[in-house]
Amino acid sequence: MARAGWNRSGTHDVRGLIGVPLDTITIPFLLWVLVLMPALGILSWLRLRSGKALPPKVRRYRAMLVLQLLLLAITSLAAKQNSFSLFGPAWPPAWTWVAGAAYLLFIAARIRTGWRKLTEERKQKARMTLPENLVEMRYWIPISLLAGVTEEFAYRGVAYSVLSQITGSPGISLVVCVLTFGVAHMMQGWRGATWAAALAILFHLVVLLTQSLYLVIVFHAAYDLVIGILGMRALAAVKPPEAQPAF
Repeated sequence: MARAGWNRSGTHDVRGLIGVPLDTITIPFLLWVLVLMPALGILSWLRLRSGKALPPKVRRYRAMLVLQLLLLAITSLAAKQNSFSLFGPAWPPAWTWVAGAAYLLFIAARIRTGWRKLTEERKQKARMTLPENLVEMRYWIPISLLAGVTEEFAYRGVAYSVLSQITGSPGISLVVCVLTFGVAHMMQGWRGATWAAALAILFHLVVLLTQSLYLVIVFHAAYDLVIGILGMRALAAVKPPEAQPAF
């Protein structure tokens, strides 16, 4: 599996355990991406299962924006510390962009068809995360764009590259990044986490094929935007759950 971290000369810089750059920036970065984010995903999932009321959605969206900006900052620092050029030396060929757009359209069509088959319970679960109106969509758009950039930088870029150096095994690095990425999305439930992990595998393969992060960044951001737009339209036709009377 190729790495998404290229040295400044445009060639791969794969090292083993000797000279692994475990410093005061790289270690916190790895803890953030591989421990903190999955832990937050699990905690969110447990809170949903407990039935406890969630903060207002707009407040949660603001918190997501802050977390994404912090992740972008620490990922950029870790990339600079380890001399990783995250974008890679080459622009993906045109056919990969066409294939990515076609696959995105296919997923969008499947989502529109699948929504009608969802149970009422799963639709209400979707309401907890997806935007329902234009006010929430104003937050969802920057969340989607930032997720495409920061999560691909972090998981397919720096984390994968550093773990490959530490372990000397791109395969182990791939498994760790895929699993932690999936668990970080546990608020969406087991199905959502499994689907996120499956997409992570696909994204790693695309990086291997294109030798860059350009395509996966654009696809990831566009995918989240499509989910939000389709979700907002679909939820408009779903009756919100009735509030429970206070005693």
